[in-house]
Amino acid sequence: MTPTVLALALSLTAQAPAAPAAAPADPVAQAYFLFMQGRSLESAGKIDAAIASYEDALKLTPKAAEIHAELAGLYARQNKASESINEAQAALMLDPNDLEAHRILGLVQAALAHQSAGAPGAGPNSLMSQAIAHLERVVTPERRDPLSEFTLGQMYVESGNYAKGIDTLQLFLLDQPGYPDAVMLLAQAFDAVGRPNDAVDLLEEIVQDQPNQLQARVWLGELYEKVGRWKDAAAIWGQLSTRSLRNSDYKLRQATALVNSGDVEGGRALLVDLTKQAPRDISLLYTLSQVERRTGDNAGAENTAKQIAQIDPSDPRGPLALAESQAARGDHAGVIATLKTRVTAATDFDASAGAYVEMAADLASAMHQTGDHAGAVGVLDAAKKRLPDDADLQFELGSAYDRVSATDQAEAIFRGLIAKDPGNAQALNYLGYMLADHNRKLPEAVDLIQRALKIDADNPSYLDSLGWAYFRQDKLADAQPALEQAATALPRVSVIQDHLGQLYFQMKRYRDAASAFDRALTGDREELDVPAVTKRRDRARELAGK
Repeated sequence: MTPTVLALALSLTAQAPAAPAAAPADPVAQAYFLFMQGRSLESAGKIDAAIASYEDALKLTPKAAEIHAELAGLYARQNKASESINEAQAALMLDPNDLEAHRILGLVQAALAHQSAGAPGAGPNSLMSQAIAHLERVVTPERRDPLSEFTLGQMYVESGNYAKGIDTLQLFLLDQPGYPDAVMLLAQAFDAVGRPNDAVDLLEEIVQDQPNQLQARVWLGELYEKVGRWKDAAAIWGQLSTRSLRNSDYKLRQATALVNSGDVEGGRALLVDLTKQAPRDISLLYTLSQVERRTGDNAGAENTAKQIAQIDPSDPRGPLALAESQAARGDHAGVIATLKTRVTAATDFDASAGAYVEMAADLASAMHQTGDHAGAVGVLDAAKKRLPDDADLQFELGSAYDRVSATDQAEAIFRGLIAKDPGNAQALNYLGYMLADHNRKLPEAVDLIQRALKIDADNPSYLDSLGWAYFRQDKLADAQPALEQAATALPRVSVIQDHLGQLYFQMKRYRDAASAFDRALTGDREELDVPAVTKRRDRARELAGK
C-alpha cells in the first residue's frame, strides 16, 4: 500500500472531548480552554473555527509546542501538507523532544515522499530520510503507535534497510496480525535479505486467507520457483491461468514449472496445446524447443527452432534454439556455423534483449569444445567491449580465461564482480574453487566458498568446491561431509565423483575410492581427465585387493 496524505489524515483523526462551557480568566487556563475547544470544533467538522481557536491559544501562550503540534495534526488531516509541516517544525523549534510533532512531521513527509512532492529542493529520497529520522524518535518497543510503526517499517523497506524493516514490521504485526500490506512488505524484506522461505510462509498465509489476492498469488508463484518448489509453482500458475486474461502467459509458466519439477512430458504436452492455439508465438516455440531437447528429442527441437526462423529470421531465439539443440547432440562445429556470423553482426536489439550475451557464450563454449580456447576468449572479449557492464558476460570471460590458464586475468574479473556485488554467489564460488584448484590462497578460497554457501545453502556444486578446498589444505575430516553431500546430490557429475574418490584414496578407503572413480568414469565426463582418473581407479582397486 502507498499511503496518501488523505489516508494519513483519516488515520490521525482523534476523538475530541466536549468543550468546556465558559472560558476562564487566567491566560494559561484560557489557552487550555481554547486548545480543548479547537479539538471539539474539529470533531464537529468546524475546521476554520478550530484553526482560529488554536491560533488564539497560541497568542496567549506563544511558546506552547503542543499547540503547534496539535495544529500540525489538524492541517495533516485536512490534506494541507505545507501548513502541517510548518506547524510541526514550529513545535520542534520550541521543544525538540515533542514526540507528537515528530510523529506528524514523519508521517506527512512519508506521504509526500510517496507522492514525489514536498518542500522546494527536497526530492522523495530526502523526504524519506527525514521521515525516518522523525519516526525513529517516536517508535520504540516501549512506546507503541501502530501507524508510525507501519510507516517507519515501510520507509525502511523502500530505502533498502531491510533488517530494520523486518524488526519494525514484526513489531507492528504483533498488534495487527495478518495486516496485508505489512505482511507483503515483510515478505519483500525477507526475500531481499536471502530468506525466501520465510517470505513464502507469509505469502501462503495471505493466499489462504484472501484467495482473490492475485498480486500475492503471483509473487508466491515466483518465490516457489526461486526456492525450487516447482510443483507448487505449477499449481499456482495453473490456478491463475483459469482466472486471468493473461491465460497464455500463466500457462507458459505452468509448463516451465512442470518441466522443472520433473514432469517433462506434462510440460511438453501443455506447450504443444499452446502452440496449436498460437502457432506463431515465438516465446512458446522457443520454450517448446528447449523442452524437446530436454526430453532427448533433438530432431524435434531443431525443427521447432527452424519454425522460429521461418516466422521471423531476425529473432535471435531461432539461432539460439538451433545452436542449443546442435550442442546437445555434440555438433559443436554446427553451433559455430549457426552462431558465428550472427554474433559478429548482432543488432542493438539482440544486445538489449540479452540474446547477444547468450549467443556469444554459446559460441565461446562450442569453440572451447573444439579446442579453440583462444577463439573463445576473443569472442567473449569482443562482447565485453560492447557490453562492458554485463555481469553474465564478465563471468563467462573469466571462465574462458581460466580455461586457457590465464589465472591472473580470470581472478581479476571475478574479484571485480564480487566488488560490485558481494552477494554474487556464483562469482564467489568460482573464484574460491579456482584458487583451490590451483592450490593458491587456500584460506581465502575456503572463505569465499563459505560466503557463497551462506547465500545459497546446500548448493551441491558449492559444497564440492568447499570440500575440494579443504582437501587441498589436507583437512580431510572437514572435506568429507561436504564432498559426500555433493556427490550424493549430483551422482553423474564426474568431476565431483573424482574429488570424492581422491579424498577416499587419501583416507586409505581404497574400495570406496575405486567405486567413486567408477562413477566418475560412467558420469558426464565433462572437464574430466579420463586417463588420469582411470589410472587412479586401477591403483585404488589394486590397493583394495591387498
